[in-house]
Amino acid sequence: MKIIFSFVSLSATVLAAETTFSPWSYTEKDLFPSAIISTATVDWNGDEETAENKKTEDDPELEEDDIPIYGDENGWLAVDLGGLPKGANVEVEISVDGYMKPSKWKGRIRKTTEDGEVRVFPKGLWDYSALMRVRQQRPVNATFKVTVNGETLDEETQTCTMRSLNDCAFYVLWEEDGEEFDDFSWLFSAYVNENHPWVDGILKEALDSGLVSSFTGYQSEDPEEVMAQVFAVWNVLQRRGIKYSDVSTTTPSKFVFSQNVRFLDQSIKSTQANCVDGSVLMASVLRKIGISPYLVMVPGHCFLAFDTGDDEDSEIIGLETTMIGNAQLKPLKVFADLSEKGKLRELKISHESFTEAIEAGNEAIEENAEALDSEEDPDTQLISISEARELGIMPIAFDESEK
Repeated sequence: MKIIFSFVSLSATVLAAETTFSPWSYTEKDLFPSAIISTATVDWNGDEETAENKKTEDDPELEEDDIPIYGDENGWLAVDLGGLPKGANVEVEISVDGYMKPSKWKGRIRKTTEDGEVRVFPKGLWDYSALMRVRQQRPVNATFKVTVNGETLDEETQTCTMRSLNDCAFYVLWEEDGEEFDDFSWLFSAYVNENHPWVDGILKEALDSGLVSSFTGYQSEDPEEVMAQVFAVWNVLQRRGIKYSDVSTTTPSKFVFSQNVRFLDQSIKSTQANCVDGSVLMASVLRKIGISPYLVMVPGHCFLAFDTGDDEDSEIIGLETTMIGNAQLKPLKVFADLSEKGKLRELKISHESFTEAIEAGNEAIEENAEALDSEEDPDTQLISISEARELGIMPIAFDESEK
């Protein structure tokens, strides 16, 4: 269930029948391209319908104090209407300059609250290509238009902030006291991109290192073989010179908490990664080879975890990805020309850092086990990439212009 937020209406629009409307958004006046793109095919309610115009007798009835919803219940922008008579014919149109074409809903309102309240979501006609190009936040105008029984209300235009594609919202407060919130942390899984074309290059380098002869995921049914594959990826990223960089700050919002996340290619090109960057980078490669990764969120930090097998009893191993830069290793081309003694020395250094990273990751999982199991703290979450994909959270595609 998504968070309910209403913009502060700049003016009250009133008909003789006292009908009013105000713009509404899940993320207040911030619009997050990463969320809009990655959830484009998600149906939050599964087989159930929550929109009154779509419900059948098998769908759940409204609970007390719920506002009836009409239109696309999976949308991000809507209008709240009040003082609306039952049976009214309503038309709603929402557009966002340069990013969402005029998106309309038209229908008869058959159910309202006692005060005539409803929320209407037109199906958003987003320009996903334009959203993919947003790499710096900018102001945008969102326009809301409503017609009731043929009479047009004064339209509302709100200036919103279109956030960078690198900004990931991870939870939204209902109230300023922070006691009620909606957890959006699963959006981090959208930055894990197992389809990224650069992943194959990383895997080729890992094979060239000679640490493994092939990447078979869980086919061997041997946890030690799984660990060897993960180490091969770890080692080649170390040779790429990836270093920890604590760059995660985004422009603050009153109710929406977010973090800057680099895409896989950005981390590799800059040879820098914060805790989330390094974790989504490793997770992208592991998922490509059939190893199930997790993003482990603890207060103020993120690291990687992965399953050692594909059955329910398999162990989950933590891996502190910020430690990937602890070993100063030579590039793969230089490594290939080293003596056998020199190669063994480098591999020992790399494996020691890998072992230390596992110890740190496992310790953090153990320390936060109770909170991770409860799933009640937005700052402490175990995000399964496999489950996110099953839900419909898509990886944000690589922009070819970024090559």
